[in-house]
Formats: sequence, structure tokens, C-alpha cells
Amino acid sequence: MHHAFTIRALLKQLPVRVESATAYGDRLLLGTATGALLIYHVAETGRDKPPTLTLLETRKSFARRAVEQLGVIKEAGVLVCLADGMVTLYDLHTLSSATPLTNTRGAHIIALHTGVDHIDGIPTLVSKLATYGKRKVVVLEWRDAEFYKSFDYSAAEKIVAMQFAAPGLLVLSTAREFLTLQLPRGQWDDLFPADTASLRTVAGGMAVGRGTEASDATAGTPAPANTWGSWALSLAGSSADVHTTIARMPGDKLLLCHKDIGVFINSAGKLCRNEQSEPMIFSRAPTGITYTSSYTVAISHDPGPQSQPPSSGSTVDSLPGPRFNVEVRNIGTQMLVQTLHLAEEEPAHVFNGTGGKQVWAIGPHTVWRLMAMPIQQQVEDVLEAEQYDEAISLVAQSDNILEAEKEELTKKIRWLRARWLFREQARYEEALSEFTDLGATPTEAIALCPERIAGELAEEAIDAESVAEGGGSTNGDEPPAAAPQTDQVVWKEALYAIMRYLTEHRRWLQQAARDAKRELEYVVRVLDDDEDSEYDEKDPDSAHRAQRPSQADDEDDGALPHVRLKRLAFSLEQMEIPVAAMAQVVDTTLLKVYLECSPGLLGPLLRVKNYCDVEQSEGLLLEHKRYLELVDLYHGKGLYRNALQLLQTQGLAVDSGSLHGTYATVRYMVRLPADQFELILEYLRWPLQSGQSRIPQQPPTEDSSGSSNNDDDDDEDWPAPAAVVSTIFADDRPAAQAFPRPRVVSFLRQSSPTLVVQYLKYVFETWHDESSTLHDDMVAAYLDMLDSTDLHDGDAEPGLRQQLQQFLKSSRHYSPERTLARLPDDRLFVERALVLSRLGRHEHALGLLVFSVASLSRAEQYCVENLAQRPDVFVLLLKLLVSPPPADVIDNEAEEIRAGRLEFPGAAAQPTEQTRAQIHRQCVGHLLSTHSQSIPVAEALPLLPADMSFSHDMFVYLRSQLCTLDQDMRTKNVVRGLAAAEDLQARRQLSYLQSNSVVVSETRVCPDCLKRIGSGTAFVIVPSKRAKGHVVVHYSCWQRGQSVARATNGREASDVSTVSIEKISAGSDVESPAMPRVEIKWA
Repeated sequence: MHHAFTIRALLKQLPVRVESATAYGDRLLLGTATGALLIYHVAETGRDKPPTLTLLETRKSFARRAVEQLGVIKEAGVLVCLADGMVTLYDLHTLSSATPLTNTRGAHIIALHTGVDHIDGIPTLVSKLATYGKRKVVVLEWRDAEFYKSFDYSAAEKIVAMQFAAPGLLVLSTAREFLTLQLPRGQWDDLFPADTASLRTVAGGMAVGRGTEASDATAGTPAPANTWGSWALSLAGSSADVHTTIARMPGDKLLLCHKDIGVFINSAGKLCRNEQSEPMIFSRAPTGITYTSSYTVAISHDPGPQSQPPSSGSTVDSLPGPRFNVEVRNIGTQMLVQTLHLAEEEPAHVFNGTGGKQVWAIGPHTVWRLMAMPIQQQVEDVLEAEQYDEAISLVAQSDNILEAEKEELTKKIRWLRARWLFREQARYEEALSEFTDLGATPTEAIALCPERIAGELAEEAIDAESVAEGGGSTNGDEPPAAAPQTDQVVWKEALYAIMRYLTEHRRWLQQAARDAKRELEYVVRVLDDDEDSEYDEKDPDSAHRAQRPSQADDEDDGALPHVRLKRLAFSLEQMEIPVAAMAQVVDTTLLKVYLECSPGLLGPLLRVKNYCDVEQSEGLLLEHKRYLELVDLYHGKGLYRNALQLLQTQGLAVDSGSLHGTYATVRYMVRLPADQFELILEYLRWPLQSGQSRIPQQPPTEDSSGSSNNDDDDDEDWPAPAAVVSTIFADDRPAAQAFPRPRVVSFLRQSSPTLVVQYLKYVFETWHDESSTLHDDMVAAYLDMLDSTDLHDGDAEPGLRQQLQQFLKSSRHYSPERTLARLPDDRLFVERALVLSRLGRHEHALGLLVFSVASLSRAEQYCVENLAQRPDVFVLLLKLLVSPPPADVIDNEAEEIRAGRLEFPGAAAQPTEQTRAQIHRQCVGHLLSTHSQSIPVAEALPLLPADMSFSHDMFVYLRSQLCTLDQDMRTKNVVRGLAAAEDLQARRQLSYLQSNSVVVSETRVCPDCLKRIGSGTAFVIVPSKRAKGHVVVHYSCWQRGQSVARATNGREASDVSTVSIEKISAGSDVESPAMPRVEIKWA
């Protein structure tokens, strides 16, 4: 509650009894019980001073009896007087020319209304007067200040109250129900019953009533009883106990009140459910109601200092309370604002003047004026009491505030309300929603949190207040665990509310970033620098001194003053704030909130694009030992070196948990982009060296229980070098494919050639790299591996040499020259032979296989593999076997060792040189018999020595060669015969074609278009059975006929063309569609 009015008794102890009153302009008219009319002049002296009343005139014989009601139709210049059961009209300016309305005899109620009505589409100023008496309603109408017409309407029941809702709608009340009368049609409609139960039902039910009573009870006002018993009593009460009031309200609304409950209706007679959704419940049943722009002012009878038993049907509690007979309530919120006690006597009437700016209360012998307090003081009082909804409603309804300032003041009050809801009421969701509706920056909500959340944005007041009221600890540095258990729960609710608020705002910022917006508009609170605007919170009375002295002069001129409130000593300005700067504040604060209440959400925040402040976030994550999340933060900010350094440090630490070992470092390197290749190589040495040093381990031993002593998790934390290479380099991700492969090979060669081979195998097999440099590196890596294993040529060829030989055979991209230079001279002769074959030096390669390797089977296989490249390769082998080169040319090995290595399928190896020639001759025979088709006899026979015996192999070879020659001869004879037959057939066909000719003369006509076929025209000849020959047509006509054929079903193009050509002869029989071979002879 606050002071909305101060009351002043302007007239006291009048010698006559006042029965009615009205006011217009600077005049106050009082009607007395003796029929006299008192006319007073009202002189306004200022806002803080009461006006003075000066008696101008007394009309003692104004009426024969008591003046029951007075009314003014200012637009028509008419004073309406109800006295002695009849309405009389007077000239408003002279109070003469009395015009009694005889058709209103028995009237006891009048109602007046003036407004604009559209008559035949023309705006017209319409004034109406309604009276009721003797079950009849009489309505008089003035149009544009001229009397127009009188209407009479019959009423079925006695009317106890009535008021105009609009020029064409009159609202009335009987003892049992509310009615409407549509003018001028005279149609009566029922609204709802006039009892407390119905009013509560139509206005929202019992729950709404209880909510209003609760607010009144909080304000210190006795609330009316709401029981079914009281409802029954109200329905059973007699009509004499019923007091119904219909009062006009601002905005063309009416307040229909029965006893202590009232509901609002609009100008159409419908309930105002949107604006006034709750009924207005008065503390007592009012006897009179009027209004200002913001308040309803109701008068009632004061029961006295002692509690009185309730009357029959009353809904008022019997509890004792403060004495009052004037009750002021807010129209918008229905809350009780103020109660006043008129100690002189009970007021009988209350009304307003000058459009609700003046409020008068009239008693039998006293006249009071309710002086409105300055709007600044009222708003300050309400804000001081932290009744922000009341303040918003007061500003919105007040007509003493400039319209341009209402919106700004409302925003400021809503701003304070949001802060109050968060810090005092623990209604976090509602407070943050209010900030969102106002378009406030997230920093406003963040600043309400403790320092550990808000950081530099934290307000100083947060340390002085108990955050437990808002839900947390009083010290920003103490964790909430030090607070009581209930405070921890409340603080958790605040954190979750802040988390949802920031998360939603983060989505808006991300959307703005996607839309390429650099700045967003926010409402920012800016404190006033003016000394007069500084508010002293220690001196609440300073809020009442908010008006500057210059405002008093403005009020005297009739202009609305500028409202300056100390509690609103700030301005809300629209500012454009960079999206990146606001996103940094939001994301950093959200990280702090997650650390407090939901650590599991840190990963999803930091693994995506975020704007967290690196310095603050790094300190917080290190303090809470959230190393994985810190790695995500570094990665998102592009601080890859920091992340790798942290992983290496934690990997070497024993108590680092999941980060122990090199596995976390290797998995993180997979996430790095290709441009961080040098950084990867720098920090990859540690995982490779650590894995290499852990390879030579003792085999796992088992204890008596059968469990292994080695820790499997420890092995997983330290992956082997091969696994590291597979993960980092030999992977199908785009970054691994973009790495410079020669640099990778050079790096891996420093660790082990085995890793080079592993990597290059993946490169060749998966990415099909054809780089000559990489293929040469592969050969070099194999050779390095062979050097490290210390293998010699005489040993059994291990799998490593087989891999090298297979690579030399399959690869076509390595450089044979460079590879040959890398091969040693004293071993790896098979590999050298493979390289020589790539160079085309087959004779040298065969010499190595036959003499250095001493493997005739390898030499034979070599010839088979290179036969396509060199068809005479077997001849070269025969030449080597029959005429070997000198020993010093072959190699440097001892002759007996070479002879001992000679091997041939089916022949026993003899360790003497004498058997070499025999074995070679046996091999010659074997080659001649086995590969006879690949060894020409003309080249083989001259190579054979004269003393070589005619063996079975020689017999097989010669027979095969003779068979081949005979077959070739027979094939040639067959081909010759077929060619002769084909020549004969061609001659016969030529003769036939030459015998059939078509003569195209200058007079030849196309049968399709009937035009002449000239020598320079393209034409087509088609066969025709009916024409017993051929038909010559233009090529264009024939092509057109084919186009028609395509549109038909099933007939060939030539058929259709022929039919089209022969349409003149009416014949459709067609021979073969093929074009004939004819000779054309020009005439």
C-alpha cells in the first residue's frame, strides 16, 4: 500500500443537508434536501495545496423538494436535475428556462453519456440522458448540441442502477440480474445474475477470488469470506439488503458491482477477460464508486471501532481492522492501494470532475476533495515497497505522464523487477525471461551471480547480501557447499536457470555469426551522471524529493512534468555490441556454470566452435583438473602446441588417469589439420621412442592365480610404433593424405626402416601413389632392413627378400638406374637381375642367374616372365648355356663354389666343374623341348655345338618345329583358296549390278512431290514390286517419309517412305527395305 491521495475537507458543517452534487469546469453544484442549489467556484492553488471554494450563488427555490441527483450535459449546455420524482432541464449557464420532462414522472435514477457515434457514416456528437421510473426507461438524445428525440422503453422489473456503456448500449441492473438495452431498437438482453456467486464465476471462478484475497491479506486488509454458506446467504437475501452499483471506468469500461465484488465489461457489453481477468473484490460493499485514470475510489459505511456482526448475506469477515470509509484500488491489478477514514461524517456520494482529474466526496454536511499525490512520489513509494507490478500498472494508466516517457519508465521498472525476482524472490526463470523480453545484454543477468560466476561483472552488492536469498553463498570465493543444504538446492536452481538462459542466448549468437552479422542491438543500462539523479539507498525519503524545483512552474502551465525518479536514476539505451565480444562473455560464463553444476557438458561446449576467454578458462580448468576439457579448449582456439605439451606432461605423470601414456597424444594428433605437420613431427618423436623402448619386454608371467602380471591397460596406453604410424600417417582421413610424403618417409627413416615400409605400402596400395621418389625410398628401406638383418646370399631367402623381389617385379615407378646403384656388388644377385630386366639388359640378367646365382630354374622362369618384352630371350639363354663367357667376366666368386650351386630340376647337383657343361646341355635340351614354340629353329640350330648328341629332347623339339611348319603351310593354302572364292563372288555381284541401271534424265519426276529431278539434286532409289523395278525420289521426300514412319507403330522407315512414294499408283506392297545396288547412268 502507498499514499495515492490525501483528503481535505473543503466545506464543513454546512447548515443544510446535501443530497446530490456535480462538478464541471471550475464550478461545483450542490443540491440540498430543501430543494436549494448551492453554486461554488473552485480555485486551484497548486498540486500540493487544496483548492478553495467560494460560494457564488444560492438558488433557494431551485426545486420544490430535495434535489436527488444532478448531472451536466456540457456539450448541450444542459443541467439535469432529478427532484420530486421528475427530471427537469436547465440552461447550464443561466440556470433558468426550466423544462420539466413530464414523461419522466416517478423517475428515481438518471444516467448521462456523451460520445461520438457514426450516424449514416457521419461522425456525430451524441449526448443521451436516460431516466427510469414506473417500470419505464426514457432516453433523450441530443445530436451536435441540438435536441433530437425522446424514446420510451418498458421494463419488466424494477431497475436499481443503470449506466451507458456506449451511445447505443445501456447497462441496467435489477435486484436479481444485470441487463443490457440496445438503443434505439429497444432490445433487452441478459448479462448474468446479480449475485456474488455469478460474479465470481463469470470473472474466473473461486481460484481467482482467492488469489485476490491473498493479495489483500498481504496488504493488511481483511479479506472477504468465500464459503458456500456465504454464497447461499447472498442468494437468499431480500432485495432491500441488496446494493448494486454500476460505475463508469476509464477506457469506455463499466464496473458492475454487487455487494463487495465487481467485474468489468467493455463498451460492447462483454467481459474484459484480457485486461481485467480477475474480479475486483472490495473490503466492504461500496455505496458509491468513481474513478481516476489509475484508481477506483469507493466509499462505504464504517461499522465503527468495534467489530460488528455481519449482516445477512454479507461476504465481509468479522475480524476487526482499521477504520475507513474510502477505499482506493488499482484498476489494472485490483490491488488495495489505500484506505482513508473521513472522520467528520460518513460520505454519501463520490464523483469525479474534469475527466477524472478531480475526485469529490460529499457527506450530508461536508465536502471533501481527494488530492492525488504526485505521480513521482507514488511510483517511488511503490518501488520502495518492491511492488513492481503495481508500479508498471500505475505508470501505464496514469494520465500525468507523457506518453513518450511511459514506455521508457515501464522498461526501467520491469528491469528493476527482473533484478528483484532474481535476487530477492528466487524466481530465476521468470527474471531471466523478463531480461530476454527487454532485450537486455546477458551481462545484466550474469552480474547478479556471485563473483566466481560473474567475475569482473559481479556487482559489489552481491557480497553484502546473502546469496542464499537468491540461492547461494555470501562470499563469491567460497564454494556453495559451505551454505546450508536448502541454500545449496536454491543455488543449484539458479545455476540451472542461468545455464538455460545462456544456452538459449548462445544459439542466437551462433545464428548471428552464421548470418555474418558483426553486431547485435542490446538494451544497456547506463547510470546517470547527474548529481540530482543519484539515489541514496540509505535515505529512503530522498526518493520523495525527486522532483526538481523547475517542475512546479511547468505544472502551473498545465503541461505534464517530466518524471524523474531517484530509484530509476539510469537510462536504457540501445547499443550495438560486437557479436564476438558478447559471445566471449556468454561462453566463458557458461563454462563457469558448467563447472559448478554440470561438468559433463564441458566437453560439448569446448569441442565445438566457442568464444571462451582462453586465459580465464585455462585457469579454471587447471584448478578443477579438467585436463581433457582443457585440451579441447586449446584445440578449438588453435593452440595446438599448448595441447600437445599438456598431453606430454600428463602422459609422463603417473597419476594423470586417462592421459597417462602416449595413447592420448596419438589420438589427439589425429584431430590436427594438415598444416600442423611440422608440429606433429616435433611431438611424435616421443610416442615413437617410448613405444620402441617398450617393445623388448619379458614375456608375461602368471602367478598362482593364473592372472598376468602385465597390465593390459598399460599396454594400451603405450601403443607400438607400428600402431602409431597406422594411426597418424597410414590413415584414410584427408589430413593424412595431404601430408608431404617425402617428409614423412624422411622422418620415419630416422626411427626405423620398417616404419617406412609400412607407411609406403599403405601409400601405394590405398592412394596409388606413382611417385618415383617414394618407390625408390621403398627399395632403400628394404635394403636398409636387409643390412640390419645381416643376411647373405647363400642363406635361405627369407620373407624380407621375397617382399623386395615382389616389389621390384610389380612396381613400374621406381628408377632402375638409382636402384641398381644402391644394390651391393657381392650379393642380392636375384634382385640385381630383376632391375637389369627393367633396363632391358636381359643377357646380363641371365648371366647373373645362371652363373652368379647358379639357378637354371630361375633363369628359365625369368625367360617366361620376359618373353613378351623380349621374344628372343630364350635364344639368349641358350647362347649363355652353350657358350659361357670367361670366368672373370661373370663374377669374382670361386669356380668351385659356383659349380656347387648349380641346380636344375631332376638333376643332382654335383660339386665338380666337369659336370657344368653336361648340366648346361641338359638344360638346353629341356628348354628346346619345353619351350619349343618360343625358340625359332633358324636361330637355335646354329647355336648348338657339333658334338651335341641327338637326344629325346632334341627329337621332341624338331618334331614340334616340323609340325608347326606343316601347319603354317596348310593354313596358307586354305587362306589362298578362300581368297580366290571371295574374288569370284565379288566379280559375279559386280556383273549383276552392272546389268541393272536406272536412268535419270532431265524429265524424270519425283512421284512424291511431282517435281523434276535434276542432275544437281540429291535423290534416293528404292525398290518397288508394283513398279517392277526401282523408284527414284528426292532425298528430302524420302527423309520426310522416314519421319512419318517413326510416328507409326511397327512399320519400318523404308516401308513408310515407299508407301508415301507410291501413293500415286495406290500400291503399298514393298520389297526388301534395303537400298538396291544399282548403277546410275545420266542421260
